[in-house]
Amino acid sequence: MVILDKVDIHLENKKLSREFFLFLWIMYSAVYMTKNCFGAAMASIVADGILTKSQTGLLSAVFNLIYAPLQIPGGILADKYSPEKLIKFGLFGSAAANLVIFFNHNYYVMLSAWILNAVVQAPLWPATFKIISSQLVRSDRKRMIFYVSFTNSFGLAMGYVVAAFIPSWQYNFLVSVIVLLICAIALRAFCGNLNPYMKPDRKEEVETENADKISAFKLFAISGFFLLLPGVLLRTMIEIGMKTFSPTMLMESYGNISASTGNLLNVLIILSGILGTVIMKFILYPRFIKNEPTGICVMLFLTLPFAVALKMLGKIPAAHAVFSLCVISVLLTATHLMITYFNLYYVPYRKNGLAAGISNSATSFGIVLESYGFVRVAEKYSWNAVTGLWIIMLVAAIVFTALAIPFSIKFKKKLQ
Repeated sequence: MVILDKVDIHLENKKLSREFFLFLWIMYSAVYMTKNCFGAAMASIVADGILTKSQTGLLSAVFNLIYAPLQIPGGILADKYSPEKLIKFGLFGSAAANLVIFFNHNYYVMLSAWILNAVVQAPLWPATFKIISSQLVRSDRKRMIFYVSFTNSFGLAMGYVVAAFIPSWQYNFLVSVIVLLICAIALRAFCGNLNPYMKPDRKEEVETENADKISAFKLFAISGFFLLLPGVLLRTMIEIGMKTFSPTMLMESYGNISASTGNLLNVLIILSGILGTVIMKFILYPRFIKNEPTGICVMLFLTLPFAVALKMLGKIPAAHAVFSLCVISVLLTATHLMITYFNLYYVPYRKNGLAAGISNSATSFGIVLESYGFVRVAEKYSWNAVTGLWIIMLVAAIVFTALAIPFSIKFKKKLQ
């Protein structure tokens, strides 16, 4: 019998669990890298005259426009069906989409392939989160959620490293094909090895009293989850927009910064986000910040003065602009860990896959809006107008997140 075809299973062997997590970490980093191929290649594509900023931004926007709503059914599937099978489907399908783009540079063919990529990747994050939060050794799960929060920064940075050193932008997609196929083959091997060690969950873990009494909608409403989503969307627009467009922003605002130099500086900006996650985990949470929405609110508030500084982009020295971008990356990346931790509170209700899917859906809709909206504002006005929008969005995100705080505190007390 193939145990891994089931959902309510877990590992009790700590060594195997950690090896499996290490693979999942590498795999999702690779997936995140491939999702941002067009963003990482944007400066080179624009510099070569292949596509305009708007066309490249539209490709990323359409990906996330399709990907975002599919996160919700993706989360439902991850709660009901084998997450390992969902991941394999996503990896093979994504490799095929990237291969099409490598060989065919017609704009409409690339757009169609990128839409296919969005469809097949939809269950990947909910399924990965489901495995980490439900199937690994219990004592390791929260720690592994912390470690997996680095995958976004690492994967995005690797995308820009590849973009900086490859001979031509289309090789981004060939690298993605190779990496995704290796991950898919490795996952098949892991599943065969892990199957004999998977144990069925205890009955009380499968059917809790709480899970039977409350609907998903009511659960998310009373916990403040729905109030967090607008803040998640807005902070994502700023964070991902900054990390995606920084090479182009710096190249167009400072004459001495080339596309390649902009990509390398952006690696520094992206990797700065790792520092934010470390500070949040080892210094602030839970020693000083005990509630996740409170932590998000604090980080958003601290971001404001550095966003104000970027209103002078092109007028302040380039080093000051890069420093401000790095600090914003530190603060906003730290909020991602808080969101991921908050999703863990839905494990007893067997809604953790759905929670991960919905929050990732909000993230993806944020990417839709920033990937096309910001470049349109930049083309019509300037990058300074974009940074002005960031200030307004930060204020709105702070308000929504603050409203969620009392609901989240009351909800967490019920779980204690």
